[in-house]
Amino acid sequence: MLAAMDLGDPVDLDWNATAPLLPAARSAWLDAYDRAGGNPASIHGRGQAARELLDASRARIAGHLGCRAHEVVLTSGGSEANATAIAHALSEGGPAAALAVEHSSILRACRARVDSVELPVDGDGLADPDMVADRIPPGCRLVCVQLANNESGVIQPVAAILAAVRARYPDIHAHVDASQGAGKLAWAFKDLGADTLAVAGHKLGAPKGIGVLMVRAGCRLRPLIHGGRQQQDRRSGTEDPALAAALAAALDHHAAHREAEAARQRDLLAGAFATIRAGAPDAVWLGAGAPRLANTLLLARPGFDAEILVQRLDLAGYAVSRGAACMAGRGEASHVVRAMGIPPELARSALRVSIGVGTTAADLAGFAAAYLAITASAGR
Repeated sequence: MLAAMDLGDPVDLDWNATAPLLPAARSAWLDAYDRAGGNPASIHGRGQAARELLDASRARIAGHLGCRAHEVVLTSGGSEANATAIAHALSEGGPAAALAVEHSSILRACRARVDSVELPVDGDGLADPDMVADRIPPGCRLVCVQLANNESGVIQPVAAILAAVRARYPDIHAHVDASQGAGKLAWAFKDLGADTLAVAGHKLGAPKGIGVLMVRAGCRLRPLIHGGRQQQDRRSGTEDPALAAALAAALDHHAAHREAEAARQRDLLAGAFATIRAGAPDAVWLGAGAPRLANTLLLARPGFDAEILVQRLDLAGYAVSRGAACMAGRGEASHVVRAMGIPPELARSALRVSIGVGTTAADLAGFAAAYLAITASAGR
Protein backbone atom coordinates (compact mmCIF):
# COMPACT_ATOMS: atom_id res chain seq x y z
CA MET A 1 0.00 0.00 0.00
CA LEU A 2 1.25 3.48 -0.85
CA ALA A 3 2.31 5.30 2.29
CA ALA A 4 0.48 8.46 3.29
CA MET A 5 2.30 11.57 2.13
CA ASP A 6 2.64 14.80 4.06
CA LEU A 7 1.29 17.12 1.38
CA GLY A 8 -0.53 19.57 3.60
CA ASP A 9 -3.83 20.32 1.89
CA PRO A 10 -4.84 17.54 -0.52
CA VAL A 11 -4.77 18.16 -4.25
CA ASP A 12 -8.37 18.86 -5.20
CA LEU A 13 -9.37 16.72 -8.18
CA ASP A 14 -13.08 16.83 -7.37
CA TRP A 15 -14.14 20.15 -8.87
CA ASN A 16 -17.43 18.73 -10.17
CA ALA A 17 -18.54 18.22 -6.57
CA THR A 18 -17.91 21.88 -5.84
CA ALA A 19 -15.50 24.36 -7.38
CA PRO A 20 -13.36 26.47 -5.07
CA LEU A 21 -14.56 30.03 -4.74
CA LEU A 22 -13.08 32.14 -7.54
CA PRO A 23 -11.18 35.21 -6.31
CA ALA A 24 -13.31 37.46 -8.51
CA ALA A 25 -16.50 35.97 -7.08
CA ARG A 26 -15.22 36.31 -3.53
CA SER A 27 -14.30 39.96 -4.05
CA ALA A 28 -17.67 40.75 -5.64
CA TRP A 29 -19.47 38.92 -2.82
CA LEU A 30 -17.73 40.73 0.02
CA ASP A 31 -17.82 44.12 -1.68
CA ALA A 32 -21.56 43.81 -2.25
CA TYR A 33 -22.20 43.01 1.41
CA ASP A 34 -20.27 46.13 2.38
CA ARG A 35 -22.03 48.54 0.03
CA ALA A 36 -25.44 46.98 -0.66
CA GLY A 37 -26.51 44.97 2.35
CA GLY A 38 -30.09 46.20 2.47
CA ASN A 39 -33.29 44.44 1.55
CA PRO A 40 -33.86 45.03 -2.20
CA ALA A 41 -37.62 45.20 -1.62
CA SER A 42 -37.30 48.23 0.68
CA ILE A 43 -38.03 51.64 -0.81
CA HIS A 44 -35.52 53.62 1.25
CA GLY A 45 -32.07 54.47 -0.05
CA ARG A 46 -30.29 51.48 1.45
CA GLY A 47 -32.86 49.12 -0.01
CA GLN A 48 -32.72 50.75 -3.40
CA ALA A 49 -28.92 50.48 -3.49
CA ALA A 50 -29.38 46.75 -2.98
CA ARG A 51 -32.06 46.65 -5.68
CA GLU A 52 -29.79 48.45 -8.15
CA LEU A 53 -26.98 45.94 -7.59
CA LEU A 54 -29.39 43.01 -7.78
CA ASP A 55 -30.87 44.18 -11.07
CA ALA A 56 -27.46 44.83 -12.58
CA SER A 57 -26.22 41.39 -11.51
CA ARG A 58 -29.34 39.69 -12.85
CA ALA A 59 -28.79 41.40 -16.22
CA ARG A 60 -25.17 40.19 -16.34
CA ILE A 61 -26.22 36.65 -15.44
CA ALA A 62 -28.87 36.72 -18.17
CA GLY A 63 -26.35 37.98 -20.71
CA HIS A 64 -23.98 35.11 -20.03
CA LEU A 65 -26.71 32.46 -20.07
CA GLY A 66 -28.44 33.65 -23.23
CA CYS A 67 -31.76 34.79 -21.86
CA ARG A 68 -33.51 37.98 -20.78
CA ALA A 69 -33.21 39.37 -17.27
CA HIS A 70 -36.89 38.77 -16.46
CA GLU A 71 -36.40 35.07 -17.30
CA VAL A 72 -33.88 34.66 -14.44
CA VAL A 73 -35.25 33.38 -11.12
CA LEU A 74 -32.62 33.30 -8.37
CA THR A 75 -32.71 30.19 -6.17
CA SER A 76 -30.64 28.59 -3.42
CA GLY A 77 -28.97 26.24 -5.91
CA GLY A 78 -29.46 23.64 -8.61
CA SER A 79 -31.55 21.21 -6.58
CA GLU A 80 -34.13 23.85 -5.73
CA ALA A 81 -34.24 24.99 -9.33
CA ASN A 82 -34.80 21.41 -10.52
CA ALA A 83 -37.45 20.77 -7.86
CA THR A 84 -39.33 23.95 -8.77
CA ALA A 85 -39.40 23.13 -12.47
CA ILE A 86 -40.52 19.55 -11.89
CA ALA A 87 -43.23 20.49 -9.38
CA HIS A 88 -44.54 23.12 -11.79
CA ALA A 89 -44.61 20.80 -14.80
CA LEU A 90 -46.30 17.97 -12.91
CA SER A 91 -48.70 20.05 -10.82
CA GLU A 92 -51.64 18.58 -12.71
CA GLY A 93 -50.31 15.03 -12.88
CA GLY A 94 -49.22 13.06 -15.91
CA PRO A 95 -46.12 11.03 -16.78
CA ALA A 96 -42.56 12.34 -16.55
CA ALA A 97 -39.51 11.27 -18.55
CA ALA A 98 -35.82 11.84 -17.79
CA LEU A 99 -32.50 10.56 -19.06
CA ALA A 100 -31.32 7.63 -16.94
CA VAL A 101 -28.04 9.48 -16.22
CA GLU A 102 -29.66 12.59 -14.74
CA HIS A 103 -28.62 13.96 -11.35
CA SER A 104 -30.45 12.44 -8.38
CA SER A 105 -32.35 15.70 -7.79
CA ILE A 106 -34.08 15.01 -11.11
CA LEU A 107 -34.43 11.24 -10.93
CA ARG A 108 -35.70 11.06 -7.35
CA ALA A 109 -38.37 13.67 -8.05
CA CYS A 110 -39.49 11.83 -11.18
CA ARG A 111 -39.32 8.38 -9.54
CA ALA A 112 -41.77 9.57 -6.91
CA ARG A 113 -44.36 9.27 -9.65
CA VAL A 114 -45.28 5.72 -10.59
CA ASP A 115 -45.66 6.64 -14.25
CA SER A 116 -42.17 8.07 -14.75
CA VAL A 117 -39.92 6.78 -17.54
CA GLU A 118 -36.12 6.73 -17.64
CA LEU A 119 -34.70 7.26 -21.10
CA PRO A 120 -31.72 5.16 -22.24
CA VAL A 121 -28.22 6.23 -23.21
CA ASP A 122 -25.56 4.33 -25.14
CA GLY A 123 -22.29 2.89 -23.84
CA ASP A 124 -20.69 6.33 -23.85
CA GLY A 125 -23.57 7.87 -21.93
CA LEU A 126 -24.99 9.70 -24.94
CA ALA A 127 -28.72 9.91 -25.73
CA ASP A 128 -30.03 9.58 -29.28
CA PRO A 129 -32.65 12.26 -30.07
CA ASP A 130 -34.96 9.96 -32.04
CA MET A 131 -34.72 7.19 -29.44
CA VAL A 132 -35.60 9.67 -26.70
CA ALA A 133 -38.65 10.82 -28.65
CA ASP A 134 -39.65 7.19 -29.30
CA ARG A 135 -39.53 6.29 -25.60
CA ILE A 136 -41.62 9.18 -24.29
CA PRO A 137 -45.12 7.93 -23.38
CA PRO A 138 -48.26 9.56 -24.74
CA GLY A 139 -49.55 12.31 -22.49
CA CYS A 140 -46.14 12.91 -20.97
CA ARG A 141 -46.07 16.29 -19.22
CA LEU A 142 -42.34 16.67 -18.60
CA VAL A 143 -39.05 15.67 -20.19
CA CYS A 144 -35.72 16.33 -18.43
CA VAL A 145 -32.45 16.41 -20.36
CA GLN A 146 -29.10 17.06 -18.73
CA LEU A 147 -26.71 19.40 -20.52
CA ALA A 148 -23.49 17.80 -19.23
CA ASN A 149 -23.19 14.83 -16.91
CA ASN A 150 -21.67 15.43 -13.50
CA GLU A 151 -19.86 12.07 -13.44
CA SER A 152 -18.81 11.32 -17.02
CA GLY A 153 -18.73 14.89 -18.34
CA VAL A 154 -20.67 13.70 -21.42
CA ILE A 155 -22.43 16.56 -23.22
CA GLN A 156 -25.91 15.80 -24.53
CA PRO A 157 -27.22 17.21 -27.85
CA VAL A 158 -29.94 19.05 -25.95
CA ALA A 159 -31.29 21.18 -28.79
CA ALA A 160 -31.57 18.17 -31.11
CA ILE A 161 -33.21 16.03 -28.41
CA LEU A 162 -35.79 18.66 -27.54
CA ALA A 163 -36.51 19.37 -31.21
CA ALA A 164 -37.21 15.67 -31.79
CA VAL A 165 -39.42 15.50 -28.71
CA ARG A 166 -41.39 18.64 -29.57
CA ALA A 167 -42.01 17.40 -33.11
CA ARG A 168 -44.19 14.72 -31.49
CA TYR A 169 -45.24 16.41 -28.26
CA PRO A 170 -45.34 20.17 -28.86
CA ASP A 171 -46.90 20.97 -25.48
CA ILE A 172 -44.52 19.00 -23.29
CA HIS A 173 -42.59 20.93 -20.63
CA ALA A 174 -38.86 20.61 -21.32
CA HIS A 175 -36.43 21.09 -18.44
CA VAL A 176 -32.64 21.16 -18.68
CA ASP A 177 -30.25 20.68 -15.78
CA ALA A 178 -27.19 22.73 -16.76
CA SER A 179 -25.52 22.65 -13.34
CA GLN A 180 -22.28 21.17 -14.73
CA GLY A 181 -22.41 22.92 -18.09
CA ALA A 182 -22.72 26.52 -16.91
CA GLY A 183 -19.44 28.39 -17.21
CA LYS A 184 -17.63 25.44 -18.79
CA LEU A 185 -19.57 25.54 -22.07
CA ALA A 186 -20.80 28.33 -24.31
CA TRP A 187 -24.56 28.01 -24.85
CA ALA A 188 -27.69 30.12 -24.79
CA PHE A 189 -30.98 29.29 -23.10
CA LYS A 190 -32.90 30.78 -26.00
CA ASP A 191 -31.30 28.30 -28.43
CA LEU A 192 -31.90 25.06 -26.51
CA GLY A 193 -35.67 24.86 -26.85
CA ALA A 194 -36.24 24.45 -23.11
CA ASP A 195 -38.99 25.91 -20.96
CA THR A 196 -36.88 25.91 -17.80
CA LEU A 197 -33.18 25.43 -17.04
CA ALA A 198 -31.24 25.06 -13.78
CA VAL A 199 -27.81 26.38 -12.82
CA ALA A 200 -25.88 25.80 -9.57
CA GLY A 201 -23.50 28.60 -8.67
CA HIS A 202 -21.04 26.60 -6.57
CA LYS A 203 -20.25 24.33 -9.52
CA LEU A 204 -18.62 27.24 -11.34
CA GLY A 205 -16.83 29.04 -8.52
CA ALA A 206 -19.60 31.17 -6.98
CA PRO A 207 -20.51 30.70 -3.29
CA LYS A 208 -22.78 27.89 -2.19
CA GLY A 209 -26.37 29.03 -1.76
CA ILE A 210 -26.99 30.69 -5.14
CA GLY A 211 -28.51 29.16 -8.25
CA VAL A 212 -30.70 30.10 -11.16
CA LEU A 213 -33.88 28.76 -12.66
CA MET A 214 -34.35 30.20 -16.11
CA VAL A 215 -38.01 30.35 -17.09
CA ARG A 216 -39.03 30.94 -20.70
CA ALA A 217 -41.07 34.07 -21.24
CA GLY A 218 -44.74 33.11 -21.32
CA CYS A 219 -44.31 30.16 -18.97
CA ARG A 220 -46.28 31.03 -15.83
CA LEU A 221 -44.22 29.26 -13.20
CA ARG A 222 -46.01 27.93 -10.13
CA PRO A 223 -43.76 28.75 -7.18
CA LEU A 224 -42.35 26.08 -4.91
CA ILE A 225 -41.74 28.67 -2.16
CA HIS A 226 -44.59 31.03 -1.26
CA GLY A 227 -44.24 34.21 0.77
CA GLY A 228 -43.65 37.83 -0.11
CA ARG A 229 -44.16 37.40 -3.88
CA GLN A 230 -40.60 38.34 -4.79
CA GLN A 231 -39.29 37.65 -8.29
CA GLN A 232 -42.69 38.14 -9.93
CA ASP A 233 -44.19 35.66 -7.44
CA ARG A 234 -42.10 32.86 -8.91
CA ARG A 235 -39.84 32.37 -5.88
CA SER A 236 -40.57 34.12 -2.60
CA GLY A 237 -37.87 35.04 -0.13
CA THR A 238 -35.59 38.05 0.15
CA GLU A 239 -33.05 38.02 -2.66
CA ASP A 240 -29.36 38.31 -1.77
CA PRO A 241 -27.71 40.91 -4.03
CA ALA A 242 -24.26 39.86 -2.82
CA LEU A 243 -24.71 36.27 -3.93
CA ALA A 244 -26.11 37.44 -7.25
CA ALA A 245 -23.09 39.70 -7.72
CA ALA A 246 -20.75 36.81 -6.94
CA LEU A 247 -22.46 34.56 -9.48
CA ALA A 248 -22.28 37.29 -12.12
CA ALA A 249 -18.55 37.71 -11.40
CA ALA A 250 -17.95 33.96 -11.71
CA LEU A 251 -19.71 33.92 -15.08
CA ASP A 252 -17.66 36.95 -16.16
CA HIS A 253 -14.49 35.00 -15.34
CA HIS A 254 -15.53 31.95 -17.33
CA ALA A 255 -16.56 33.99 -20.34
CA ALA A 256 -13.12 35.60 -20.42
CA HIS A 257 -11.10 32.39 -19.94
CA ARG A 258 -13.31 29.52 -21.12
CA GLU A 259 -11.64 28.66 -24.43
CA ALA A 260 -8.04 28.74 -23.22
CA GLU A 261 -8.87 27.00 -19.96
CA ALA A 262 -10.78 24.20 -21.71
CA ALA A 263 -7.81 23.50 -23.98
CA ARG A 264 -5.43 23.46 -21.02
CA GLN A 265 -7.62 21.13 -18.97
CA ARG A 266 -8.19 18.79 -21.89
CA ASP A 267 -4.43 18.45 -22.38
CA LEU A 268 -3.83 17.89 -18.66
CA LEU A 269 -6.32 15.02 -18.44
CA ALA A 270 -5.15 13.47 -21.70
CA GLY A 271 -1.59 13.48 -20.42
CA ALA A 272 -2.55 11.94 -17.09
CA PHE A 273 -4.57 9.20 -18.76
CA ALA A 274 -1.74 8.45 -21.20
CA THR A 275 0.60 7.99 -18.24
CA ILE A 276 -1.88 5.68 -16.52
CA ARG A 277 -2.44 3.64 -19.68
CA ALA A 278 1.29 3.26 -20.17
CA GLY A 279 1.53 1.64 -16.75
CA ALA A 280 -1.89 -0.04 -16.76
CA PRO A 281 -3.04 -0.94 -20.30
CA ASP A 282 -6.39 -2.19 -18.97
CA ALA A 283 -7.38 1.27 -17.67
CA VAL A 284 -10.44 2.73 -19.41
CA TRP A 285 -11.73 6.26 -19.93
CA LEU A 286 -15.49 5.80 -19.71
CA GLY A 287 -17.47 7.95 -22.12
CA ALA A 288 -14.42 8.56 -24.30
CA GLY A 289 -16.41 8.24 -27.51
CA ALA A 290 -18.81 11.12 -26.74
CA PRO A 291 -18.39 14.90 -26.58
CA ARG A 292 -17.29 15.68 -23.02
CA LEU A 293 -16.46 18.51 -20.68
CA ALA A 294 -12.77 19.29 -20.89
CA ASN A 295 -12.32 18.98 -17.14
CA THR A 296 -13.73 15.51 -16.46
CA LEU A 297 -12.19 12.01 -16.57
CA LEU A 298 -14.25 8.98 -15.55
CA LEU A 299 -11.49 6.45 -14.97
CA ALA A 300 -11.97 2.71 -14.47
CA ARG A 301 -9.77 -0.36 -14.21
CA PRO A 302 -11.33 -3.83 -13.92
CA GLY A 303 -10.92 -5.70 -10.68
CA PHE A 304 -10.58 -2.75 -8.32
CA ASP A 305 -13.01 -1.22 -5.85
CA ALA A 306 -13.55 2.51 -6.29
CA GLU A 307 -14.36 3.15 -2.64
CA ILE A 308 -11.03 1.67 -1.54
CA LEU A 309 -9.18 3.58 -4.25
CA VAL A 310 -10.78 6.87 -3.17
CA GLN A 311 -9.67 6.26 0.42
CA ARG A 312 -6.11 5.34 -0.52
CA LEU A 313 -5.76 8.23 -2.92
CA ASP A 314 -7.01 10.54 -0.17
CA LEU A 315 -4.29 9.23 2.14
CA ALA A 316 -1.81 9.88 -0.65
CA GLY A 317 -2.99 13.48 -0.88
CA TYR A 318 -5.41 13.40 -3.83
CA ALA A 319 -9.15 14.11 -3.49
CA VAL A 320 -11.20 12.29 -6.14
CA SER A 321 -14.68 10.75 -5.98
CA ARG A 322 -16.73 7.74 -6.96
CA GLY A 323 -19.30 10.01 -8.59
CA ALA A 324 -21.79 12.56 -7.34
CA ALA A 325 -20.80 13.78 -3.86
CA CYS A 326 -24.40 13.69 -2.65
CA MET A 327 -24.59 9.95 -3.41
CA ALA A 328 -21.16 8.96 -2.08
CA GLY A 329 -20.78 6.18 0.45
CA ARG A 330 -23.54 3.94 -0.89
CA GLY A 331 -21.11 1.11 -1.71
CA GLU A 332 -22.40 0.46 -5.22
CA ALA A 333 -21.65 1.52 -8.76
CA SER A 334 -23.35 4.80 -9.61
CA HIS A 335 -26.57 4.92 -11.58
CA VAL A 336 -24.66 6.75 -14.33
CA VAL A 337 -22.23 3.93 -15.11
CA ARG A 338 -25.03 1.38 -14.73
CA ALA A 339 -27.12 3.30 -17.26
CA MET A 340 -24.15 3.24 -19.65
CA GLY A 341 -24.21 -0.54 -19.50
CA ILE A 342 -20.68 -0.81 -18.10
CA PRO A 343 -19.88 -4.38 -16.94
CA PRO A 344 -20.13 -4.66 -13.13
CA GLU A 345 -16.45 -5.50 -12.61
CA LEU A 346 -15.45 -2.34 -14.45
CA ALA A 347 -18.30 -0.19 -13.15
CA ARG A 348 -17.41 -0.70 -9.49
CA SER A 349 -13.90 0.65 -10.14
CA ALA A 350 -15.01 3.94 -11.72
CA LEU A 351 -13.45 7.11 -10.31
CA ARG A 352 -14.28 10.66 -11.29
CA VAL A 353 -11.34 13.01 -11.71
CA SER A 354 -12.51 16.59 -12.26
CA ILE A 355 -10.24 19.61 -12.44
CA GLY A 356 -10.39 23.39 -12.72
CA VAL A 357 -8.50 26.64 -13.04
CA GLY A 358 -6.22 25.87 -10.10
CA THR A 359 -5.12 22.43 -11.28
CA THR A 360 -1.52 22.09 -12.46
CA ALA A 361 0.41 19.59 -14.55
CA ALA A 362 2.29 18.60 -11.40
CA ASP A 363 -1.01 17.83 -9.65
CA LEU A 364 -2.03 15.38 -12.36
CA ALA A 365 1.41 13.86 -12.75
CA GLY A 366 1.37 13.16 -9.03
CA PHE A 367 -2.13 11.71 -9.22
CA ALA A 368 -1.21 9.40 -12.11
CA ALA A 369 1.83 8.14 -10.22
CA ALA A 370 -0.20 7.60 -7.06
CA TYR A 371 -2.97 5.78 -8.95
CA LEU A 372 -0.50 3.41 -10.57
CA ALA A 373 1.31 2.75 -7.31
CA ILE A 374 -1.92 2.09 -5.42
CA THR A 375 -3.39 -0.20 -8.05
CA ALA A 376 -0.08 -2.06 -8.34
CA SER A 377 -0.09 -2.78 -4.61
CA ALA A 378 -3.83 -3.34 -4.12
CA GLY A 379 -5.35 -6.76 -4.61
CA ARG A 380 -7.92 -7.15 -7.33
